[in-house]
Amino acid sequence: MSTFVKLLPPVTTDRTAQSPYLHGEPTLEVGKAAPSTSFGALDSFADEQIRGLVRQLFAPGWPKPCRQVVFSPVDATAEVAAICNRVGEILAEEVSAAICVVDATRHPARGDARASQASACEKHFGALRDLSQQVSDNLWLMPNDVFFMGNESGPSAAWLRARLAELRLEFDFTVLHGPVAGAGNEAALLGATCDGVVLVLQANHTRRATAQRVKENLHSANVRLLGAVLSERTFPIPSAIYRWL
Repeated sequence: MSTFVKLLPPVTTDRTAQSPYLHGEPTLEVGKAAPSTSFGALDSFADEQIRGLVRQLFAPGWPKPCRQVVFSPVDATAEVAAICNRVGEILAEEVSAAICVVDATRHPARGDARASQASACEKHFGALRDLSQQVSDNLWLMPNDVFFMGNESGPSAAWLRARLAELRLEFDFTVLHGPVAGAGNEAALLGATCDGVVLVLQANHTRRATAQRVKENLHSANVRLLGAVLSERTFPIPSAIYRWL
């Protein structure tokens, strides 16, 4: 399980506290600084917390090390893409293996030009990597039309297993920006097919009852809940105080 932390600037850590949203589940908190905050040290500290999460999720010391992890928001308005991208960047710095950050948020609408182009692409080993954007030596970003290419009717359990198997062949680690966990069963279906789900909760927005219901639904679907991220929390502490920390 991940630790009780906060991602994105600024960040503070309390490894003994419990999440105000998910009792019994360790939580990673993602904060957003007030305008008066000095960002330099806080950005560095935030990266340290993200690095700790990355090491804990993907380290070989886990009873079941993760290769494919889904980050899904409880609410549609929660910021997830930036978290997934930063997790991918830090993982790429930590290991020399191939990493892909995947947008798996929605099935492209029929007639989508890029989806049609991707679907028409000859299927061969490395096709997913070729159609993704390489941003560093070992990091790729995959848009949703590439992830869903060749699937016209929406994801099914069998199709997802096949697609994730392809991803495992082409990439050593996959970070998936998943659909909203509080709406429908797509997030549970994706999470059950991957190694697990990290829920993203939005500070001052996500309701405790909603988060608890989502957690219970994931457990009922036999999804491995790896932890939770509390995003967009503000820290209105003057920069003069931070300089003493």
